[in-house]
Amino acid sequence: MVLNNNVRGAILWLQGEAMRQQFVLDKRSKKILDDLAQYRGGNRSLVVREALFHFADMEERLEKIEADPAFQKMMADSDAAIRAGRVTPHETVVKMARAKKNRRK
Repeated sequence: MVLNNNVRGAILWLQGEAMRQQFVLDKRSKKILDDLAQYRGGNRSLVVREALFHFADMEERLEKIEADPAFQKMMADSDAAIRAGRVTPHETVVKMARAKKNRRK
């Protein structure tokens, strides 16, 4: 697969033979796919290939980040802070924000 970024957007070319696959989409996903395909000459297969390419790229980047020792240390420190009670739970922050908003009214 080759990615070529041009003015109109990313275009993918398949190297080798294309393979037909079947997917089941809900109404919202089908609408999104059709809308995105409109900008690519109606080519829904191209949209799916682009999405897969970008998703795989994102996963690869996340794996690199998660493998970084500095990131692992930061996450371990965060876990320790949570266990030590130095972190305010999300539900508490939401309640505090709502209370503050209600006081202003």
